[in-house]
Amino acid sequence: MQPAGVIATVAALLAANGTSVLDCVCRHLINVTDSGRIYQLSPAEGLVRWNYCADKLAASSDEHTSSPWKLVSQSADLEVTEERFAAWSPGFTTCGSLEQPPPAVSAAQRLADRLWDSGLSPPPAAGAEEGGGCAGALAQLRRLTGPESLQLVEELECQIADDCIDSRCVPRLNNMEWNVTTLQAADLRHHILSQSARAVRRIARATSGRVRCERWRGVPLEWLDKPGLQAQAAVFRGRLSSYWRDSVQLLSLSATHASQLLVPLAFESMGNHASDQQLHGWIKDMERVKDMLRTKLTGWVHDMQLAGKQVEHYEVEEDKDHPGHLILRRPLLSERLLRYQPWSPSFDDDYSALCKERQPEASQMFSLAHELYAFHRFYWYHAAESVGLSYGDDAKIVDEEWQLEDRSHDTLSVDTDCVQLLVNALDHPTCPLEDLPLEAVKQREQCREQLWDDVVQRSPHIPVTSYLAYTQRANVNLCLLAWMAVNSYGICQDVPFSMIQSVHDARCYFDTPDDQSCLQSNATEAMCSVSRAILLLKCRDFSSIKTSHNCTFSTLGSLSVYSRSSILDQKLTEQTLNYKNSLNNATLKYKDFKIDSLKPLEMSFILINIIFRFSTAGVYMYLPQLRNLPGKILLSFQITCIVQILCSEVVYRMAGVPDLPTAVLIDSALTLLSCFWLNSFCYHMYACVRHLRLPDQLLPAEVSQLFRREVLCVFIPCSIVCVAAVALEKTSKYYLIYSRIVVLAGISVSVGFNFVCLGLLGYMYLRNRCSMRQLEIVDNKKFASKKECLFMSVKAIIISGTGIIIRTGFHQAQGIAQVVYYMHLVTMVQGPVLFVCFVCNGTTLPILKNRILLWWNPTNIPAGLELCSAAERNLARRNNEQSPFSESSL
Repeated sequence: MQPAGVIATVAALLAANGTSVLDCVCRHLINVTDSGRIYQLSPAEGLVRWNYCADKLAASSDEHTSSPWKLVSQSADLEVTEERFAAWSPGFTTCGSLEQPPPAVSAAQRLADRLWDSGLSPPPAAGAEEGGGCAGALAQLRRLTGPESLQLVEELECQIADDCIDSRCVPRLNNMEWNVTTLQAADLRHHILSQSARAVRRIARATSGRVRCERWRGVPLEWLDKPGLQAQAAVFRGRLSSYWRDSVQLLSLSATHASQLLVPLAFESMGNHASDQQLHGWIKDMERVKDMLRTKLTGWVHDMQLAGKQVEHYEVEEDKDHPGHLILRRPLLSERLLRYQPWSPSFDDDYSALCKERQPEASQMFSLAHELYAFHRFYWYHAAESVGLSYGDDAKIVDEEWQLEDRSHDTLSVDTDCVQLLVNALDHPTCPLEDLPLEAVKQREQCREQLWDDVVQRSPHIPVTSYLAYTQRANVNLCLLAWMAVNSYGICQDVPFSMIQSVHDARCYFDTPDDQSCLQSNATEAMCSVSRAILLLKCRDFSSIKTSHNCTFSTLGSLSVYSRSSILDQKLTEQTLNYKNSLNNATLKYKDFKIDSLKPLEMSFILINIIFRFSTAGVYMYLPQLRNLPGKILLSFQITCIVQILCSEVVYRMAGVPDLPTAVLIDSALTLLSCFWLNSFCYHMYACVRHLRLPDQLLPAEVSQLFRREVLCVFIPCSIVCVAAVALEKTSKYYLIYSRIVVLAGISVSVGFNFVCLGLLGYMYLRNRCSMRQLEIVDNKKFASKKECLFMSVKAIIISGTGIIIRTGFHQAQGIAQVVYYMHLVTMVQGPVLFVCFVCNGTTLPILKNRILLWWNPTNIPAGLELCSAAERNLARRNNEQSPFSESSL
């Protein structure tokens, strides 16, 4: 047989039975090493011992005990030292000593300890006896020469990987439904545990073999002419695509078996002392943790799939600056984005204390899930990264950069119901082990869709016309909103974290805003996907990721290679915890759009406002002296304000109808109508002074005719503005900002008209005063007392609509809910102010007082009201006055 055939046969023999024969060979080589007869090993046995059995040596000798870090490996005891991990899976170690290992290494080590303590070492391999597969493999190894041994290492790496990729190294796994009976069945439980643990071990061994096989057989990139270079690049892309397909299949197998390992392994350490009743709840909670872990690992699998698809976009070209050298151009969506996958799933950190009351062992549950995830995060990232390092030696790697400015200070106008949901989730988080009501689940999905619609709308600010409109829309920082959505307590817990997909969606959102069809995520998940990419890549002020330099140690045969690389460290230090607390505090300013502690005060203010507005309207309807044209216009203004308060503060707040957007439209329309009534009043004041015709000089029929004309002049423009706003808002949700601008513009123009009219009145007063001085007409009588000046100033503010503008303008300062709420309370004092200024004055109050006194005592007629007609009053005045002519004659 040819040497190549012999080597292939030996490799196949060692990889037989899911590498059980190789385990047996390793135990034999370990025994030889322990007995001090290492010199008796052949070159092939020495290479196999070094490449595949050193982890067992670490468990049985002190050869590598100086290393402080250990990691889950493909060994039977699932334990390997730092140096050996670097040998079988090119990955991460430190350049020098650190006080503590990275969190992922510590978590993976805890998992290895759990598996070791559980006694999950596999049974002796079948055929280990003399004459079986083990003995035959040892006999074949001793016949190989040194060069053939190196070929065997290469062949064995690829053979182990190929066998596992074809699912021959792990048993077919049926998803076990654990219950009290199956968990308490020790034989079944230990069988599943051993099966899953050996599967994880073999998959890990196959993965490291696939990595090193790629390094052995990968296509080297060499400088050629242009046609030859393109042909070489095509082969390179094909080889790399094959590697990623194999890695995805192995990762998917590993994730499945790791998830299956979670429940029985947890039962071994924490659940076997519970009663049957407690065990039912324990199993339910553990299955929920398993689903959470599966969601996290699903994101990894999806990312690996997308990374493989991007290989076809890799380009190889000559380096113009360095002739004879090559450049490998990778697209933005390459495997380098895998570094942004979080180190921790945030289970143990965020949920342990939260779920302690429901499940006393919640901390252990989440900790075990964290350890399994940490192993995958550490292991699979570096398994992928090592391939990039391998072809980085042949060509200069140039990654596409995403040219987009920092978004840390951008703002968006979003739905306040969703913001309230996000803030409530942070302020009052719930344990994820609890079953959420179906209504809450739907609410979260609807909130994700609503927020995505708001993000697509891209409006930095939507004008607010009233307090109701303020409670409908909120201006939120884009990066803060992204953090609120995707943090551990947010609405994206059930959406897998796929970093490559997130960057693709975010690039689609920013680069092609008019074509949302390029999104890979559906409408329900798009908000989560884009938010993750925005938060990690485009929010400098919101990023807690720190970069640290570390050494990557890898071994190719007997050649050791050290290289400097930069990885991302997301350790939960005191600094990052303080940063997280600062984000929580920044979010809580959106907590209360209404303050519960002030609700009794608010209801009291609303009641007082309504009472005084009704009182003012009643006085204007009761007194004949106030039924002139200005009085009717002010009465219409009061009735409009009363209807507005009843609709927004009573009907909507108490009955909850209509829906909030409709209530905002009604409230805005009534605010606009109030402004137009003030326009009519101000214009009538100007017309009266301009034409020197006071309201009391108009006949009742003329007053009615003019009032009907004023009603038309008020309702026609108000209806036009309202219809335009409603049409825009109901046509498309993206036109919401335009509808609000139309209403706000109408209010602003209306108040501006009032200022013009009042300005003309002031101008005419100053002109007349100047004319009187030119005519040397001097009057020592003051224009008004201080009290009357104060009343007139307040009246001018009310009549001009300045209060409406101040209130509306103040509401634009969104993001400070409590202060805006205080402003809302202040506006409820307008009713008493109107009553005091328009009723409690020197003209109206005495008339009203006399009318009220006549109710109590009709016989007590006040002075000046004794006579019943103007003719009798004139006759009495003539009789009481003494003629100056008669006095002079006397």
